[in-house]
Formats: sequence, C-alpha cells, structure tokens
Amino acid sequence: MKLIPKLIIIVLLFIVSTNYSHAAEQQGKIVSHTLNNGLKVLILEKDSMPVVSVQVWYHVGSIDEPNGLKGIAHLFEHMMFRGSKNFGPQEHFQLIKAAGGNCNAYTSDERTVYYERVPSDKLDLVLRLEADRMVWLKLDQNVLDTERQVVMEEYRMRVDNDPIGAIQKDVRKFLFSNNPYEFGPIGKMEDIQNFTVEDCQKFYNTYYSPNNATLVIVGDVKADEAIEMVENRFGFIDSSSIPARPEIILSPKRASVVNKSTTELPVPVSLLSFYTAGARDEDRAALEVLLYSLVDGKSSRLWRSLVKEKKVAEHFTGEYIEGANNGLVIFAAAHLPSMSRKVEKNIWDQLEKIKTSGLEDAEFKKIRNQIRAGNLFEKYYVNQLASTIGYSQVVRGDYEYFYKLDKEIENVTQEDIIRVANKYFNKENVEMVYFEPRHKMFLANIAGFFKSLFN
Repeated sequence: MKLIPKLIIIVLLFIVSTNYSHAAEQQGKIVSHTLNNGLKVLILEKDSMPVVSVQVWYHVGSIDEPNGLKGIAHLFEHMMFRGSKNFGPQEHFQLIKAAGGNCNAYTSDERTVYYERVPSDKLDLVLRLEADRMVWLKLDQNVLDTERQVVMEEYRMRVDNDPIGAIQKDVRKFLFSNNPYEFGPIGKMEDIQNFTVEDCQKFYNTYYSPNNATLVIVGDVKADEAIEMVENRFGFIDSSSIPARPEIILSPKRASVVNKSTTELPVPVSLLSFYTAGARDEDRAALEVLLYSLVDGKSSRLWRSLVKEKKVAEHFTGEYIEGANNGLVIFAAAHLPSMSRKVEKNIWDQLEKIKTSGLEDAEFKKIRNQIRAGNLFEKYYVNQLASTIGYSQVVRGDYEYFYKLDKEIENVTQEDIIRVANKYFNKENVEMVYFEPRHKMFLANIAGFFKSLFN
C-alpha cells in the first residue's frame, strides 16, 4: 500500500474512533422522486467534483429466469450495449468514452445494474442513452447470435476451462438443486444455445421497464434540474406487468452430510456452507463483524489457524453471498489428501471459541472501526455513493438504510456476535462438499512437494 492511502486509512480510523457517526448524514439529503410510470429516482447532490455517477438498477437477475432460459439475464447485460432505435451497436460505449467517462454493467442472482460516470454536463446524454435502450433496444437474430457466442465463450472460460468456476458450479448444484439459485448468472449452456429472439423479446418487455427499475444519480447536479431531465427522457415509457418474485427461503437439504465431487485442481478442496441472514435481516450487521474476524484476509482467524499455525491447509478463503432475504457463508480450504478431517475440525474449533466467548475485546473494537472506516472512505467517491444508495434501495428495501449502515455496525455488541454465531454456525445448518482431484498421479507429486515444505 502506498503512503497516501495508508495516511487516509489512519485518519479515517481516527475519525471513526472519536465517535464521528454522522458521515452519511453529512453527505446531504437523498431526494426521492417516482415517475407516473413507476420509475424510482434517487438523487444525491455532491458538488466536490464536476462529475456525476448514473446507475440503473433493474430488479431482475438469474433467479427470475424460467426453466429453459437459464442465463438470459446475463445475456441482456451484453445485448443492452448492442444498439437501440437512436444509437448504433457499441455507440453507447463510444459516446461515453468520447465524453470523458466510463460505463459497464453486471448481473447477479437478484439484480442487473448498468452504470456510467461522466462529467456532470453530460448527464442528459447518459439519460438519453439509458432511456433509449430501456424502450427501444435492438433485438434481432444477428444481435442474438453475436452476443450468444460472446456469452458461450465466457461460459467456457469461467466454467469449462476454470477449475474454480467448475467448483462453484458444482457447489450451486449441491446446495440449490431444483431451486432458482442453482445455475447463477452464468446460466446453463444448453439453454444459452437455444435462446430465440422471441424469448429475448418477451424477457425484455417484461423486466426492462420503468416500474422495475431504480435510477440513482449522484454528483455535481441540482436535484430539481435532474428530475426534469429524467421526466423528459423516461416519462413517456410505459410500465409493464412484473411477475411476483416467489419467496425463496434457503435451508440445508442434507445437513452435515459430505457431498463428494471431483476437480481439476491438483489438491483436494473442502467446503463448509452455512445458510445465514440476508441483507434485510436484523442479524446482518453482527454477521458482517463476525465474518470480518473469521475470513478477512491473512490476518483472519481461520487463515491464521488453518494455514499459518496448524498448517492443515495450503490455502483458505471465505465468502458471504448476500441476497435480500437469504445469505450463504462458504469456507473453502485447499489441503493435502490426509488433512480433510483436520481442516473440518479446526474450523469447528474456531467457531466454538466464538460461540462461547465472542471476540477478544481489542479485536472486536478494531474490526468495527475498520468496517466503519471503509464505509466512510467509500462515501468520498460518487460511484461508491451511488452503489451504496442503490444497494440500500434495491437489496435492503429502503434507500434510508444509506444513513443507517454505519450506526448498525456501531451498535453491534459482543452478545450479538455470540448469538449470531450460535444461531447460524451449527451442524444442523451446514452442508459440506469435498472435491477430490481427478488426476491421482499428479496429486501424488504435488502432495509430496507440499510435505517437503512442511518438514
């Protein structure tokens, strides 16, 4: 890390530690406006730099895809840049770049987000581009065939030719079989190969509509002027009938049973998956603090214990997958063939310590301050501000959470840590997957090499 970022973090930690708890409020008031067609608009004026961030959050992701169309939400992430009534293929990218800005998009299980950052005098250009493709996207066989090939190649690269991607695919299969979360945004190759223009048109007409979107604008703008621009660009677009998203509650199908699969990796991988709180659950903040202690980098409890101290794993990582109403925590360790039981035991030992005694007081205070400092740091950039506002509205369900995120972390107690650890990290709420290398001879060579390192 360079000196200046280090100094910034030190200053932010000092600010947080001196009870500076009103950072979000000091950003100003978010102006909320809803068009007659249902488009939700959230605007935050921030004139520290002459730039503006624009994000369109569509309330659609891979869990909304019907059977036979797995991967179509991700396909649209690509197709939305292929031109519309008034703009040619890739012209969206070209115009934003020419204006001195940048743009991109991403798809998740529950949402698809398109975002731009441009000089503030180019706000209307961005709104024109976004409105045009919301209502007049070009959908024909040529566009579909072109982007289908791009998506299929991405599938091959991320799943077929990537051992980690293949593991992720298998984990979803074990945990979410016959569930909307099973395939994820990358989709299903067989479905991708058979998408039709009619499939795409129906999906687009249903989900790419103003009443299924949240528009976030942050930067050097006046809210009233921005609202007038939005009304002018989006106000004529008709709303659509959005299918109700079914309530999905995830839970273990085979608690404490070890599912087995194979991997192209040269070493075995053991995964423990726990079903936890979603973004809208009151346990979320305590869970964030707890997971920071367990899995955040090489100073985390599980990395230190598994890799550095006990040396039962060669590598460890952890991930919290957060949806609106569901969460999943995954612990994954790569290890020698003889170490799987020791890895599992070591993880449970660390969890039991926290379930009984919580975190050390100094560790607990440090983690809360680090999370709050990170949140504060993000509030100095329009892109991060826009993302946090969009997250608050679309994922948490209310943009007012933008003002509560820091307070939630500040209010977490040691009792909350112990309660949450006992609630979620138990053997009735875990599913395990063990991946064994396919190539035994190569495995033996690698295993021998690792053993030589430990001796």
